[in-house]
Amino acid sequence: MKIRIDLLWGLLLWFSACDFGVNKTIYVDDGETRRGGINSVNGGIIVGKDCALMGSSRTVNGRIEIGSGSRVEDLQSVNGSVDVDEKVVVNGDIETVNGNITCGTGTEIDGGILSINGRVRMSGTVVGRDVKTINGNITVENESTVKGDIVIEGHRRGGKDSNQITIRIINSVIEGDVIVEDEDVNVRVYVSAGGKVLGTVKNAEVVEE
Repeated sequence: MKIRIDLLWGLLLWFSACDFGVNKTIYVDDGETRRGGINSVNGGIIVGKDCALMGSSRTVNGRIEIGSGSRVEDLQSVNGSVDVDEKVVVNGDIETVNGNITCGTGTEIDGGILSINGRVRMSGTVVGRDVKTINGNITVENESTVKGDIVIEGHRRGGKDSNQITIRIINSVIEGDVIVEDEDVNVRVYVSAGGKVLGTVKNAEVVEE
């Protein structure tokens, strides 16, 4: 999974081929099954409990909310948060450009997580691949597992005098590495309550709490 600066254009291409809403929020009722993509411009996507979405959910300006017990595919938002409740299965990636990502207990993501300018918070979540950001803080807690790496990608303006990026690993395991690609970026990794990084930590300060 790579950072998609062109995510907006990819979304617009998808909209040309799928049903979508403009200037409205799309709702999926509890227990509903939908085939094909769900897409919105200037509106959110709100999915109820125990739903099955057989297609990606994408929005340009709006939030995405997934109810507990649902099964979904790729979740992508350009300007909006992505909130995933408990015991959700994501058969794909979760990506935002300007928005936070939150995942609840018992959720399993077989792809990776990317938030370019927002924070990522996982509680009791399993992520099959990497968790990546450029400008956001990351919290991995409550017996979460990241099977890939945590990666701070790209180059930020301001160097070490800019705002610090914080990674918190609380009672959770990172099976891969913590990698900061730009050594001039100020990153601290706080490890507490039995948290572990099984790989190496590159270009970041580790603080044991």
